[in-house]
Amino acid sequence: MLNTFQTPELRAKNPPLVWRFLDALFPPFCCSCGKLGFELCPECINKITLIDQKKICSICGDFSDRARICQECQHSRPNFDQLRSWGEYSGVLRDVIRKYKFDHGLGLTRFLSDPSIEFIQSWGIKIDHIVPVPLSNSRLNARGYNQSALLASSISRSLNIEIKPRSLSRVKETLSQVGLNSKERQDNVFDAFKADSNENRNKSVLVIDDIATTGSTLNECARALKNAGAKEVFCYTVAKTPLPKSQLEEMEDK
Repeated sequence: MLNTFQTPELRAKNPPLVWRFLDALFPPFCCSCGKLGFELCPECINKITLIDQKKICSICGDFSDRARICQECQHSRPNFDQLRSWGEYSGVLRDVIRKYKFDHGLGLTRFLSDPSIEFIQSWGIKIDHIVPVPLSNSRLNARGYNQSALLASSISRSLNIEIKPRSLSRVKETLSQVGLNSKERQDNVFDAFKADSNENRNKSVLVIDDIATTGSTLNECARALKNAGAKEVFCYTVAKTPLPKSQLEEMEDK
């Protein structure tokens, strides 16, 4: 409906009465259960499965029985310093992100940015600037927007931390990561990004994306930023695929 395309910026520039009037004429519906009157209804919000931060790898954020460094990170540390995610990419949160990402559900931005802001504030890290994961030109042209950049922009304003989207660029066209196993994901995004050393040298950078699966894309972003002289690279995603990387590889190999 109309309000599905309403970004926070648009609402800020127009009187709330106008949007209430438009919502009355063209009522929204919950992107998960279809209930009228909500972009995301309270009942569905309460069904989102949050990630227990005490049961993840303290570096890559992969699922674990307790907070410890997983075997993969012990064997080969990723380029980022820490990766954290807010919720599991399943059920309601999967519905929200799919609508937000693929169907112009820009009115859902606040449902993703508000909890993300609280999460990052409580994380305990110090950040110099924020960088969204860049899309390829072809994907950006086809979709019309970068969902990670919109999310990062909202977080940047609320936390009063500068966003520098041009300090990291995608320099190689890549395939969609969907359906690729861990090794294929790594190969697909290898050398796909380049960072500006003037912008990132000696800086602590927060990279923001919507979903983490194996972390390959974020790892390549971090590698480009570290090569450009970044002091620290932290990564945040709204959601994480709710299976450990080992199980994902087993599932994808079948």
